[in-house]
Amino acid sequence: MTLTVAGMRSNEPGNMDIEQLRGWATFMDRAVIVSLVVTVLSVTSLATTTWLSFRYGNAVRAHEQAAFDRYKAEMGKHAVELEQKVSTARERTTELERKVSTAQERAVELERTVTTAQGRTTELEQAAADASARAAQAARESASSREQARSAEIDAEEVRKRVAELAKLVKEAGARPPEPSPAPAVETPQPKGDAASAPQPVSAAASPEARPAPTSPVVESLRKYAGTKAAVYVIGEVQDAAPVGATIAGYLGDAGWAQATWTWSGVGGIFGVVVLVRDGSDPATNEAAVAVVEALHAAGFNAAKGDWPAGASWGRFRGMLNGPQTPGPTEAPIRIVIGAKAR
Repeated sequence: MTLTVAGMRSNEPGNMDIEQLRGWATFMDRAVIVSLVVTVLSVTSLATTTWLSFRYGNAVRAHEQAAFDRYKAEMGKHAVELEQKVSTARERTTELERKVSTAQERAVELERTVTTAQGRTTELEQAAADASARAAQAARESASSREQARSAEIDAEEVRKRVAELAKLVKEAGARPPEPSPAPAVETPQPKGDAASAPQPVSAAASPEARPAPTSPVVESLRKYAGTKAAVYVIGEVQDAAPVGATIAGYLGDAGWAQATWTWSGVGGIFGVVVLVRDGSDPATNEAAVAVVEALHAAGFNAAKGDWPAGASWGRFRGMLNGPQTPGPTEAPIRIVIGAKAR
């Protein structure tokens, strides 16, 4: 670049004067100042750039550190959750293994129980058949006893008629004049039937009124509740329950109760005669049940009043009932259960 200095008259070094030197000095001063300014600006720009680069680098590093810390925290939390899930899965696996082992043991136990129940069912069926046969035999014996009682009542009625006739004859004979010789004693004619049930000879002074046949106190105390429905359950596994059940059924029948008898198999642990009343029955039914307990207790039975299990259905029961189809075994509001040691 060629600079033109004012006042210079020649470019040759040998021809310079003081004015030219002054011009050159001024020019050099200005050039130094310009270069110094340029240098200062360059240094300032470099320092600014360096400072901005340092700040940007720090900001980038801080951002990266924060992002790394967040990622590390999330990964730590995720690792803790995974460890908890793994621990829970191990616990559930252990629990499932225990349940599987318990289920296998229960399956083996159920197989043994089923085998035992099958054998028990066979025994109960045989016991039910035996109990049914005993109940039928007891019913036949009860019917025979009732027939004999009716025959005895008929014979007693005939004896009463004969006694009335004899009393009439004695009265007529007393109205006539006495004979020289004493009249022989008049004996009552012997009724047909067993000799043990025949009445003793009746003298002429005997009462002409007919005497009623004796009645059981149990029947007398229960006749005021005639028409009450009752179901008699005879425990099939108890040997002496069938005769006792037949006796009690006979008492109820003579008293006018609507009763029926079933053989109850598949249950145990019942002692004495237990009288049960359906929950919600009327006061008359409860009074009749109490009367049955008192009458049987007075007759020498181990009778007691009980309650059906609270909340249990009256129509559902364990075991099996063998008896008449009509009426149903669960229709009656009173159940009389005959167990062991009934009297």
